[in-house]
Amino acid sequence: MSRLSRRVAAAFSVLLLAGAARADLGKLQVSTDFDAEFARAADLLEEGKRGEAEAILEAIRREAERPSWDARVGLLLATDDARRGHDVEAEARLKELSAAPIGLEPYRLLLRAGSLERAGSLPDAIAAARAAFHWDGSFAFRLRAGMLLAELLERAGQRAEALRVLAQTAASATTAAQVADVAFERIRLGIAAGDADSVRLAARDLLLKAPTLDASRSTPAAVRKAAQEAETRLTPAERAERGRLLIAAGDAHRGVALLSRERPASWPPADRGALLLALARGQLALKRDKEAEATAASVPDDGRPAAYEARLFRCDRVLSRLRGKSGQTADSDDPRFEPVRRSLEALTEPEAPDAVRRDAHARLLRMDADGEHFDRALEHARALNQIVPGAAEGFEPLWRLAWERFAAGDFAAARTRFESIATLYEDLPRFRRLTYWRARCLSAEGHAKEAHQSFAQLAQGSPPDLYARFARTFAPGPPASERSVLADPSTATAAFARVDELLRLRLFEEASAEARALAPSRGRDLRLAQSDFALGRFLPAAAAIKRALPEIGTAEEGRVPDAWRRLYYPIEEGGFLAARAKEFDLDPGMLRGLVRQESVFDASAKSRAGAMGLTQLMPTTAKSLAKSVLRQRYRRAFLYDPGVNAQLGAAYLRRLLDQFGNSPVLALAAYNGGPTRIARLVRENPGRPEDELFESIPLYETRDYVRRVLLYAESYRELYP
Repeated sequence: MSRLSRRVAAAFSVLLLAGAARADLGKLQVSTDFDAEFARAADLLEEGKRGEAEAILEAIRREAERPSWDARVGLLLATDDARRGHDVEAEARLKELSAAPIGLEPYRLLLRAGSLERAGSLPDAIAAARAAFHWDGSFAFRLRAGMLLAELLERAGQRAEALRVLAQTAASATTAAQVADVAFERIRLGIAAGDADSVRLAARDLLLKAPTLDASRSTPAAVRKAAQEAETRLTPAERAERGRLLIAAGDAHRGVALLSRERPASWPPADRGALLLALARGQLALKRDKEAEATAASVPDDGRPAAYEARLFRCDRVLSRLRGKSGQTADSDDPRFEPVRRSLEALTEPEAPDAVRRDAHARLLRMDADGEHFDRALEHARALNQIVPGAAEGFEPLWRLAWERFAAGDFAAARTRFESIATLYEDLPRFRRLTYWRARCLSAEGHAKEAHQSFAQLAQGSPPDLYARFARTFAPGPPASERSVLADPSTATAAFARVDELLRLRLFEEASAEARALAPSRGRDLRLAQSDFALGRFLPAAAAIKRALPEIGTAEEGRVPDAWRRLYYPIEEGGFLAARAKEFDLDPGMLRGLVRQESVFDASAKSRAGAMGLTQLMPTTAKSLAKSVLRQRYRRAFLYDPGVNAQLGAAYLRRLLDQFGNSPVLALAAYNGGPTRIARLVRENPGRPEDELFESIPLYETRDYVRRVLLYAESYRELYP
């Protein structure tokens, strides 16, 4: 984790808590905003300025005269002692204080157990770890306490007790990775202790709760063997359930093998349909199409959800055959599609599960769109939105039908369609897109005043998105100072007290775990964003802050206080992207926006297509650049080196800008969709305005990519000038 990430995240623990005015506390100038001063002391500790930090902390403790501040000061200094390897001092401090006033007593015990272990006091470490593990009340780190306690007990020669603790710990595992971690330890220790029952039970947990991790490359050979033996002891129903889980997790080969081993009659009747449907999906994944269709046809028509899903599955197979390898459109007027249309319409009836009704409407919408029946497609989109408010499945097919009218010069019909679509899709990015093209229609129809009003409104995007950029060619943007800022979304209530204390102490891993245990809310997401950002987990941090503040990532983002926006926009440590941008005469904001979209600043990112690193370059592209840019022979390792990857990515973006007349829109489209495709589009549309050229890009993913990167670039310019 970078110091920058810690500092940015630490600033939010102050935002989440109350503040006050400055005051003179004796010789040391501190403020009565103890949270801000505490954060300042924590900064000093990270910088190694222990003496200055202790002076501030002592002033806080003396002036506050409250047990809560005694606990905070003691815990902060103890964690700093432990970080510097001074475990004897850390343990002494942790022994004397109580963290009960701030609700962190189990964490104090766990911290103390770690310090005692490292200091060589095994019996006392076991006692502290046991007290933390058996803490009466919620404790998100209970699994970690159990794992530590089991490790200490094993070192003390108490293997049987360690196995009992691990069996109890397994109940705290909530993710497949946690299940696997505990199971691996139980199997290893069970083998060492000669406890066959413990090994078998742990292997069974692994098979049914973390189905794919028994065969991971990192799985020890002993665990693989135990899992193989345990699988032979599963009941037919358990084997079938494991097969279903494997298929759902993407391991179709093993899942189909397990489900094919038994006769469906041996499965519980209530589960039979779901298991047969899982088998059909697995067979389809293995390209055994005929078997898949036969299996789906055998799903009992008993009114259970699986029966409806199987009918939808069969409709999809018929559609796939009719469309053929070319993927031709499924025109609803084509008589060959009439039987499947009737079947899909039957699946939209109220008795069908909502998920099936939604998917059936989505298929019918596409069929009607393929047949250019806008009004019928619109009705299916309306039905989709009634089932799932805000559902976006139907937008692109409807948009295409409206855009075709515009491209054909039928502006009145196009405007009517844009207006109809806007009644269903009210999320800001789509609404702004529809508003822009409605205004273009109005302008073409001669309604200049009304069009100008829409363009002027769009131009006020803050930060300006792609449609603000386009609109500003017709109407000027607002003065830079005009911005309506949202009220600070900080919330500090009893429900978040423990998380806030952990954030204040910069125990970010612990804070993240506690926040995830809370019920969904804006306050929870704000804290998740802060803790994950501090840990360098930028993608989940961005997702959390987006849930908390939906304006982020849109043209209304400027209303959000900048401090919160920065959790959505990480930045490179040391400014090397700015240096690379300068080297290739690029805007640093655009390069950062590209990296934000491509990898969210994860230097080890790799796409399914094989693109790698910060700027997600394909090896072939990087190889073509290496000689001219790096002046050395290409090596695959270059793409995982952040500095080198950024240099190659910046060079490639510069090349595309030069190729496409310095148009960021076209260069970014080429970066995502390939320069050959975009060059052909430009050739085939000579003289066409940039906005129309952009909307003519056939790939939705490429258009969405350009929109995102350009908005991110504006945000980076504002936040990191």
